[in-house]
Parts: sequence; C-alpha cells; structure tokens
Amino acid sequence: MNSFTGFLASTLLTLLYVGVLYIHPRSRPSAIVSRNDDDVIKTRVTAITLSSILSGALTAWILSNDGSISPEHALKSLRIWPIPPALELFRSSLLITGVLFIGPLVEKVVFSRGWKYLRADIEIALTGWIGRRNYIIGPLTEEFVFRVCIVSIELASGMSPLKAIFLSPLYFGTAHVHHAYEVYLVQPDALTFALLSSLFQFAFTTIFGWYATFLFLRTGSFWQPFIAHAFCNIMGVPKFGAKLDGPQWYMHAYNVLLVSGAIAFGALLFPLTKTPNAII
Repeated sequence: MNSFTGFLASTLLTLLYVGVLYIHPRSRPSAIVSRNDDDVIKTRVTAITLSSILSGALTAWILSNDGSISPEHALKSLRIWPIPPALELFRSSLLITGVLFIGPLVEKVVFSRGWKYLRADIEIALTGWIGRRNYIIGPLTEEFVFRVCIVSIELASGMSPLKAIFLSPLYFGTAHVHHAYEVYLVQPDALTFALLSSLFQFAFTTIFGWYATFLFLRTGSFWQPFIAHAFCNIMGVPKFGAKLDGPQWYMHAYNVLLVSGAIAFGALLFPLTKTPNAII
C-alpha cells in the first residue's frame, strides 16, 4: 500500500464517521432540536456503532488485501485483544494522564465538593444519554476509528511512527469541524463564534490526538487511549487563566499544578507508558 492509498482510506473512514451523523433525519440537529436531544443522541449512537464496525472490517480488509498480512493477523493488528493487565493499564493510561491533568483533578476533588460528589456526578451522568455519549461511546468509537483503524492504515502505507503521531490526528481534528454547523443552527447570528469555537476544537482535539496516538503506539493497545480519552472528557479543558470559585489562592495553586503537572508528565511519559506490546 502506498501513501496515497493510505490517505484515501483514512479520508474515507473519517467521512464515514462524520457522515453517518447526518444520514438519518432523526440524527440531524436543527434550530429547535439540539444535538443533546436524547432521540438525536440515540440515533447517532446506533449509526456510529455500525459505522465503527464497518470501519474495522474495512481496515482488516485493506491490511490483508495489501498482501503482507493475513486476514487473521489483520484482525489481531487492530489491538483490541487481549486487554492489558490491570496494573499496566492503570499506569499507562489513568496514572500518566492524571499527572498531566493534576490541576483539573485537584480542582474537582479538593477545591470543589470532593471525590464522593465527583463520582456521584459521573454516575448520574452515565444514566443519561449525554453522559454515555461523552464518557463511553464517543471515546470508544473515536479511539477505535481514529487510532486503531487510521493509524494502522497509515503505518501500513509506509508512514513512520513519528509522522503518524503528528499527522494522523489531523483526521481526528477535522472530524470535529462539523460542530461549527451545529452551533450555527442554534445561533445563526453567531457565525464568527461558531467558526472560532470550531477552530479551537480542531486544535484541541488534534493536540489530544498526538497524545492518544502516542499511547496507542507506545502501549500497542486500544484500551489505553480509550481510557485516557474518557478521563480527559470527564476532566474537561483546563481552565487557563479562568477564575475559580473560592479563595484567591485556589487560582494560584491551580496554575502551579498545571505547570508542575506538565513538567512531571514530560518526565514520566516514557517510563509509565513502557509495555511489552509496544508497536514502537
């Protein structure tokens, strides 16, 4: 497989992932029906699940059709099974990501209402379709398609692992640009805001994609980037420069934790993500 074929295949999987969100009338938000409407989410979940299964089948076929990998090995190369041991999984997903997000984690657990309430909030969220989408189905399907499938295709097409880390997440970032259209539907007089928010989401998801792709290649497993993705969705975007509720020192402590967490993350990234199944 050459690089152009890899590009076409990756583009096809990206279009398939986004396109099915709008293929059914009940899955399309409008000026009066939000993307957070339960019926919209449920219809989209069904469509995304089916498209992800199709993406996996297409990826296995593309890899085996290349001639260098048998169909059986093509399926194994998707890195879904086996699930890594619990300690390894925790160390190379939650622990290292928690180090990077130590600021938001402390803000939610210490500065706010505490771990018990955060856990309760998550459990309550998972009883509704918005929480299931944000914390389970979104991370699960996105990591499968944009990490497992697309990265596997790019590597098979001859792309180096380093290039795959920085270039393949562009598909992931691009797949979030359609949110500008959904924001515009709700706020048609806020086109500039829709475009700027979409640009920010493209940048943030692409940067996260660098990390998730690194985790996939470094651990050789789908499960680490999936868990890291779900955890990041729970934590949210770090509040750079935002004012926190509470004493003034909360904000100073939060900023210190953001910086120290980033430094510790850089120092611990390779040691904590070392696994025997690494692709690189």
